[in-house]
Amino acid sequence: MITYRYQQGICWISGIFLCAVLLFGACQLKRPPDQPPTLTASFTYSPGSPVADQPVQFTDTSTGSPSSWQWAFGDGSTGITQNPVHTYAAAESYGVTLAISAGSNSNRANRTITVSPEVAGYYIDANNPSANDSNAGTEALPWKTITKANQALAAGDTVYIKAGTYTNYIAPRNSGTASNRITYRAYGSDIVTVQNASYGILLDGKSYITVQGINFYNLDQFMYLANSANYNIIAFCNFDQGRNVGWSGSEIIRNSSYNWVHHCQFSKYGYYFSDDIGSILDIGNEESRTDLTGHNLIENNSMFHGGHHVLGVYGMYNVIRNNYFHNEPWSMGTADADRGAILYGDRNVCFSGYADNSGRNLFEGNQVGYSSDPPDNIGATGMLLITSYNIIRFNSFYHNDRAGLAMGLTSSYVSDIVYNRVYNNSFFHNGINTQDPLDHMNSDIGFGIYSGTYIIKYNAFKNNLLYRHRVPYGTYYVSLADQIFAGNWDGDAQGNPGFVSASDVLGDPMDSSLPNLHLISSSPCIDAGTYLTTITSSSGSGTTFVVADAGYFMDGWGITGVDGDEIQIVGTSQKARITKVDYGTNTITVNAALTWTQNQGIALSYVGAAPDAGAYEYGR
Repeated sequence: MITYRYQQGICWISGIFLCAVLLFGACQLKRPPDQPPTLTASFTYSPGSPVADQPVQFTDTSTGSPSSWQWAFGDGSTGITQNPVHTYAAAESYGVTLAISAGSNSNRANRTITVSPEVAGYYIDANNPSANDSNAGTEALPWKTITKANQALAAGDTVYIKAGTYTNYIAPRNSGTASNRITYRAYGSDIVTVQNASYGILLDGKSYITVQGINFYNLDQFMYLANSANYNIIAFCNFDQGRNVGWSGSEIIRNSSYNWVHHCQFSKYGYYFSDDIGSILDIGNEESRTDLTGHNLIENNSMFHGGHHVLGVYGMYNVIRNNYFHNEPWSMGTADADRGAILYGDRNVCFSGYADNSGRNLFEGNQVGYSSDPPDNIGATGMLLITSYNIIRFNSFYHNDRAGLAMGLTSSYVSDIVYNRVYNNSFFHNGINTQDPLDHMNSDIGFGIYSGTYIIKYNAFKNNLLYRHRVPYGTYYVSLADQIFAGNWDGDAQGNPGFVSASDVLGDPMDSSLPNLHLISSSPCIDAGTYLTTITSSSGSGTTFVVADAGYFMDGWGITGVDGDEIQIVGTSQKARITKVDYGTNTITVNAALTWTQNQGIALSYVGAAPDAGAYEYGR
């Protein structure tokens, strides 16, 4: 068992002070450090048409691995973080400049952002002595409760909630429409908290609702989107501390689709006794064969401290990207827990469900760390993958108590684990449980069949980077020969991969900046990867061709804000964006003509001579 104690920046593990970490293996020089890549500055922002007093997320999309960022937002404000959030007080056009640098290299990009006036709307102000639900809901004569807004708002309406603590929750009577959403949002930068209620957000069969900038605390359930609750947006909200805990702190369930949850924090839902109870967010219903929940976008969130797990994904065609998950010891168990009344944690992510309505999800660009011992077992994995046809790519798995990624089956599970595509992930210092250190799940990637008749076969692992593990792959009644491996880098056998900053000493799980698993310029993992699949069509050119396995790619799946993959013919500079993938025929359609020879390799677009191994392409 691993325990954590933090004191003045020092981490103690199992009572042993780790004061230094030796990096093992020689580092093969591939690119001299005095030749940094060319920098090209670029950025995006969201939403695309912001209004005054609305947070705007700026995202750096520069290439060349910049190490510093200088933002000028055009209103006199500046910033130095890579991906800042900025709020404009007035409606006008602003010239935004991003200046990037790395050593002696620098570059800059400029864009104009147009901020519109706030939408006219209604007001809630519980602290205003004139507030009353019989008022007109103006700023001078505001409503007093959120309940009034729930009853009154219709398509196109916005309600601004002013600072205060509210004990009634968001549950609109009406839905919005695609062109006229219903919006609940905090007024300006006011701190608005909904607490001590049954729910935070209840959208039962309601669609086109936006909830933005609100805090939710000490609730029975944080967020409940159910019964075809579609096209809802939950943004820049904080959800913390379950009260009377059920199983799921938040749910998107019963045929609810195309919802977008972004830039939120979800934390502390569940509890421990002799069992582990509760989750932070579940998408779909693990026990249903008819729930068609799918096409939801969950991105740029921080989720941590769930009783049984943090995130459960049980539907299809969901996109989970650029989130941070961690589940270190956080909640006190009881005397009947297997190690008594101490702090416990658990796994981070679980993909499960029936083959009929689960699998074929994208898990991309996430950080998964610090899984820990539950009260009823020895150790927990970072991610448990027990469905099929998923794409797992560009993720970092680190400091997990058992395997960073595990595929495991018992007779209680209900589908095979086949045809998953796991590529370009970085695994660092996983499988560190000390109670049973030789277990097969004390590995970076673990496989196990413990009972039942389902199989674990035909899963592909390519261009992954694995380092500081007992073994890279652990197995129990699963044959590695039944899986596909290519282009992976085992740093413990092949040499130090050259991470920017990575230590075996466990850091503060609340700090998502470390470990930094980007590659340094001399990393042997640069250009060490391989193609993902090959073109089987006869040599030629065009925008449509057949590949050996289209399961590595996706076309956006019809989700707003999710582009199809940009692919590249390996060994050439030819790139194009996927507009359609037919998984049944392995046919890919792209937006620009390509020229190929039969059996030529293709990959996602890359920098240099070949794809890198690991989650972070050097120079991008």
